[in-house]
Amino acid sequence: MAGIVGVLAFDRIWNVSKFLYYSMIGLQHRGYATSGVVMLNEGMESFINDVSPEDLEFQLDGWAGIGYTGSRRGYPIHNDEVAISVDGVLKDPQGFLRTFTKDREKALEEAKGAFSLVALTREGEVIGYRDETGVRPLSLGGFGFDMGIIASEPVAMNVIGGDFRREILPGEMVTISGLNVKSVILKEPKKAYCSIEYVYQARIDSFVNEGNVYETRVRIGEQLADEKPIYADTVIGVPETALPFAVGYSRKLGIPLDLGFTRTGSPIRTMLASDSFLKIVGVQLKLNPIKGAVFGKRVVLIDDSMVTGTTLKNTIMSLRRLGAKEVHVLIGSPKLVSSCPYGIEVPEDKELIAANLSEDDIAKVLGADSIHWLSLEGLQKAISRSTLCTGCMTKSYPKVI
Repeated sequence: MAGIVGVLAFDRIWNVSKFLYYSMIGLQHRGYATSGVVMLNEGMESFINDVSPEDLEFQLDGWAGIGYTGSRRGYPIHNDEVAISVDGVLKDPQGFLRTFTKDREKALEEAKGAFSLVALTREGEVIGYRDETGVRPLSLGGFGFDMGIIASEPVAMNVIGGDFRREILPGEMVTISGLNVKSVILKEPKKAYCSIEYVYQARIDSFVNEGNVYETRVRIGEQLADEKPIYADTVIGVPETALPFAVGYSRKLGIPLDLGFTRTGSPIRTMLASDSFLKIVGVQLKLNPIKGAVFGKRVVLIDDSMVTGTTLKNTIMSLRRLGAKEVHVLIGSPKLVSSCPYGIEVPEDKELIAANLSEDDIAKVLGADSIHWLSLEGLQKAISRSTLCTGCMTKSYPKVI
């Protein structure tokens, strides 16, 4: 997973480096292990750094640039003519770069993978492309009449005071150059929007895949209430992604909604953490329970997904240590039973707890009184569409790469 962004000033007196920097900060929920930028001034200047974007110290100036924050090292890939950031999976990126430099439309039409990209050319263009499935999001926006912006999510524009204009369509290439914004459809759309974007990946305040993320997650909570009503003393959501699930569940059943956790330090997205120790530490930093919210209570605990169960097990243990009488777990997505070939960092099938144990056994392992996953039909109803990629939940994938 990755956050990608491109910024171009229509007047070359601008220096866009800080705009690019803060846009990348706004996208680090999509991945933060490594980051890099390429700026355009008199020529291409790159600054690749294997740290989080918060640690990047911009020493480059330029009136256009692209950035990358994610898990794959070496991005943006670039030569003297073109630089490219990719979210998703692109086969043979160096070969693609060579072809793109000579004939961008041919490169995109022949590309193998499932991805969105942002490119910067030496001629002074920022280009965005989303493959025909739309499995990875991409948006178009601007900063008044001064800059054009292409980014994974609108939040990258919002944090710098910019404006979200629209989503780039599946199969569409958008080129920002000077005062022009041009669009061409290179491939016929075959929509297969990633269901995990709605459930977990996109930021709460974002808009992706034709949907408001917050409103979608509230509907997921309401759907959970329809499928598994539990009249407990309180309902709490796991920050940050599952908080709207808890809002919807609480509204539907009239159960009190509590803030169950507080955070210590900078957030760690435990699903993206690279090792078990970091996951455990991340739980304690991100999910420090509030005793007054759970002591002596029957608790409905809602999370967005369950991968290995490590995070949730430690969370439940923490709640019980603080006196929770019962802990009933609800998951705002169907069971994850398979890995993802399109860039979402889901472990191998053998590591996925829902792929290997029964619901009763999982509840025992976690220390929960009960557990329920949202049904696939419930997810589609909450998102209000059936054109979804649900491969990690069904092992049925829309595109072979």
